[in-house]
Amino acid sequence: MAEVIRLDAIVKRFKTYESETGAAGALFGRKKKIKTAVNGVSFGVEKGEIIALLGRNGSGKSTVIKLLTGVLHPDSGKISVLGMDPWRDRIRLARRIGIVFGSTHPQLFWNLPPIDTFNYVRDMYGIPEAEFKKRLDGLVGTLTLKDVYRRQTRQLSLGERMKCEFVAANLHAPEVVFMDEPTIGVDLPSRMAIAEAVQSLRRERGITFLITTHVVDDIAGVDRIILLDHGKLVFDGTQERMRSQFRKSVILELYLKLGADRSAYAKLGRVMTSNDGYMKIGVKPSVVRQSWFVRMLSDRNIRDFRLSEPGLSSMLNQMYHRIDKRNKKGDV
Repeated sequence: MAEVIRLDAIVKRFKTYESETGAAGALFGRKKKIKTAVNGVSFGVEKGEIIALLGRNGSGKSTVIKLLTGVLHPDSGKISVLGMDPWRDRIRLARRIGIVFGSTHPQLFWNLPPIDTFNYVRDMYGIPEAEFKKRLDGLVGTLTLKDVYRRQTRQLSLGERMKCEFVAANLHAPEVVFMDEPTIGVDLPSRMAIAEAVQSLRRERGITFLITTHVVDDIAGVDRIILLDHGKLVFDGTQERMRSQFRKSVILELYLKLGADRSAYAKLGRVMTSNDGYMKIGVKPSVVRQSWFVRMLSDRNIRDFRLSEPGLSSMLNQMYHRIDKRNKKGDV
C-alpha cells in the first residue's frame, strides 16, 4: 500500500512566558521559556489505515494534527501528506483532506441549518449537483440524520452537531481525514454512528483517518495506536501488540456462597476486591492454564465465575505508569 502520511524527526517548539512572584516579578516581569511540544516524532501512515493518535493532555497530539494540516510549520524535520508539504502547499492540500476539530472549532453556521453549510461546501469545492446529492444522501443515511440537518444548528444536540460536522468534512471526498477529539461529550448512539461512518468510508473510498481521542470506545476499530508523551513517540503498533506487552494478568471474578472461606482463593494472585460473596483477583495467565485451576472453579463454594482480560483503558493506564517511572529515572 502507498504511504499517504510521513513524518521524519519532527520538532516543534513554542515560546511561553511565566510571571515571577514577589519583588522579582515587579522588577523583571515575565520570564521566557521554550516548550518543546513535539520532540523528534517519526511515523508513517498507509492509504486506508485508521490510526488512533493517543496521549495525555499536553502530549503533543493536537500539535501534530496542526502540523499535518498546515496550520503550523515544524521547526525541524520533514512532513509529507499526500506527497505535499502541508505548510507550503496548504491551499492545494486543503482540497484533498478533511478536518473535524471537535466541538471547540465548529465549521457549521450557528444560526443556520447544517444544509446551508453543506451547500457552501458544495460551491466552495465545485462538487457537481448529482454527486453532491449522492454523497449527502449516503452520509445522512449512515449517520441517521434524516431531517436533522434542516434545523438550525443551535437547536441541535451536541451529538447531532458532531455528526453534521463529520458530513461537512467529508462531502468533497477527501483522501485523508483528520479528527481531533471529535466525540468529547457526545452521546453513545452518536459516537457509534460516527464510528460506523468512518469504517464505511474506509471500505467504500479507501479514506485514511487519523483520530485523536480520550474516549476509549473510539479506538475499538482502529488499525494502529500511536501514543505520544511529552512530545515523544512512545508506542506505535496494533492493539494486539499492546495487549501482548501488558497482558500480565487476567481478571478472575468469583461469586461465592455467603460465609465461604476466601483464604484459598486469595492465594491465586493479586486481590483487587474482596467482600462476602464476591472476589476480584488479578491472576497470571500461566495459572489459568493449569488443570488444578480448572478443577478449583468447580468448588462447591463458587456459585459462578468470570474470566476476562484487562480492557484497553487499563492497558493504557499501565503504559502511562511505566512511562512515568522511566521519566523519574531519566530514561525518557
